Amino acid sequence: MIGAAALLLLAAAVAAWFVALGARAAVRVQLRFAAILLASPALPAFVLQPAAGTILLLVLPIGLSVLALACTAGFARALAPALAAGLLGAVSLAALAAALTGLAALALAPAALAAAAIFAVCVRPFDAARPASLQGMLSALSFLAAQSAFALDGAGAAPLLFTAAGLLGITLALSRSDVVVEESAGRDLRRGAAIGGRGPA
Repeated sequence: MIGAAALLLLAAAVAAWFVALGARAAVRVQLRFAAILLASPALPAFVLQPAAGTILLLVLPIGLSVLALACTAGFARALAPALAAGLLGAVSLAALAAALTGLAALALAPAALAAAAIFAVCVRPFDAARPASLQGMLSALSFLAAQSAFALDGAGAAPLLFTAAGLLGITLALSRSDVVVEESAGRDLRRGAAIGGRGPA
């Protein structure tokens, strides 16, 4: 079962690589980097399952943090590079500490915060682009389910499957981010024109 889940995760990462072509250039780089990170536990799952658990603890918070930054850049406004680098540095240290000590909470806590951030950012364009917004929110829930499954059963098939679903879903959502921005800009322009057209009676 875990072998099939690992294959699906690899397939989702490959699909995300190509689907990311529809996203903005900066977002595309982040999506592809996250896809590579999140697919890395799939290969050890075939030969040494405990190693897959350690790798998942290491890459899950970092990958989800990168996806949260991609969502911010795709649906809102990108964080300042210094702030983004600081956040990723802190998350990376927490993930490394979790991998070295075996304390899963050190990795799952920042991963849960990143998933919550993805959900919150994806709520914003709900009126402008409902399908992309829903895909993003469901992806965030999939990532939270992956973390819950890992906390309960370790690196089994369930965390890999939920991670695959979340990765592909958020990539599909962000591949439509240009549409979201264009629709939001058009709505703002129409609102401005309507306000500007109100002259004194």
